[in-house]
Amino acid sequence: MTEASMPVVTGVDHRWIDVDGVSLHVAESGAAHRSASRPSLVLLHGWPQHWFCWRHVMPALAETHHVVAIDLRGAGWSDAPAGVEAYDKRVIADEITRAIEVLELDRPVLVGHDWGAWVSLLIASRRASAVRGVVAAAIVAPWEPIPWHQMWRFAYQPVAGGVGGAFLQQRAGQVLLKAIFRGGAARGFRWERGDRAEYLARFREPGRAKAGESLYRSFMLREMPALGRGEYARRVTDVPLLLLPGEGDLVLAPSLVRRAEGPANITVREIKGAGHWIPEERPADLIGHVRDFLRQF
Repeated sequence: MTEASMPVVTGVDHRWIDVDGVSLHVAESGAAHRSASRPSLVLLHGWPQHWFCWRHVMPALAETHHVVAIDLRGAGWSDAPAGVEAYDKRVIADEITRAIEVLELDRPVLVGHDWGAWVSLLIASRRASAVRGVVAAAIVAPWEPIPWHQMWRFAYQPVAGGVGGAFLQQRAGQVLLKAIFRGGAARGFRWERGDRAEYLARFREPGRAKAGESLYRSFMLREMPALGRGEYARRVTDVPLLLLPGEGDLVLAPSLVRRAEGPANITVREIKGAGHWIPEERPADLIGHVRDFLRQF
């Protein structure tokens, strides 16, 4: 692996760790703040992005905490194993749990966006003792079924995960990814020059485009049936969770996210003026919510 052509964020260092034969890329900042008195933060991105989505968030959080952003398998500069089953989010959650062990982090706080937030909540569900808490932006709880009349919101998934999904992510002008970036943004938000291109570039590699396809195909064929049977994820009641939907997110709408409300350990805070891309649309709001969340530890 190499840092060649990787975007630069001041104060962020890069390394790779081996997790049971899979090489995962880790971006790291604030190592001087690593101590037993405060938790490290593990940042997990969503699709179709990688660690760079945290570029506005990492420097601020690293002023007080040790922060690592991990590229999930198939994304960024991590390995992209073959096979649909390799992208089951339960597999990815277990891999990140092992990565936490390899990094020797003592019960970090997870901060996730999109699929990274889903994986973060799955980690809390599958092994609560591994984390102190989760901040989940732009995602629903994986133990809450989505009503059938709301499934229209996810019509893009059969396109991303169907036959030709990899082709549309790698080639054809990458029209699918461009539409996702455009459609998910709040009205008035404009991507900074070149930033969106950092994500598109990684999907021009055939293996990463195939990984993007498998991410959704696994969810549709393997995970949704388990979710429908109530066998997918245990409801988390033993660690604090903060769910942050974007006010204008058309897919992961606040009304869907609020279905998880009720238990005392779950708080939902809507991010005003944000669409789906909260770490980039409203980084200051996200940073503020994370800092407030950390006060309890």
